[in-house]
Amino acid sequence: MKQCEKCKEWLFNCDAKAGRVHRCPPLWLVTCPEYDDEWQEIYESEESSAAEKFAEEYDADSHDMMDGNTIVVSVKPHEDNKHYNLCADNIKTFVCSGKVIPTYYASEIKRD
Repeated sequence: MKQCEKCKEWLFNCDAKAGRVHRCPPLWLVTCPEYDDEWQEIYESEESSAAEKFAEEYDADSHDMMDGNTIVVSVKPHEDNKHYNLCADNIKTFVCSGKVIPTYYASEIKRD
């Protein structure tokens, strides 16, 4: 299976000959001003999805957000984003949190 070199999305059913061509989602800049002022590039369909992806990557090691903690992130369009001219100065702020959803399974034990 191939992965897009630009946006890192997995390419499941892309086939140019069949008319199924991959297009990268818009590019956003995301930061968590409380902890870091660096803006990270994230490809997602909209601002809130970019905030969620940032939070997931941010929390990957510590899982503090799974314990009920939150972070505040800021999102703005990258200059390559088609929405850049419409909202270049419009920085949106999101509170991000996470939760663990337990999953249970049952398997029948056959009797002899």
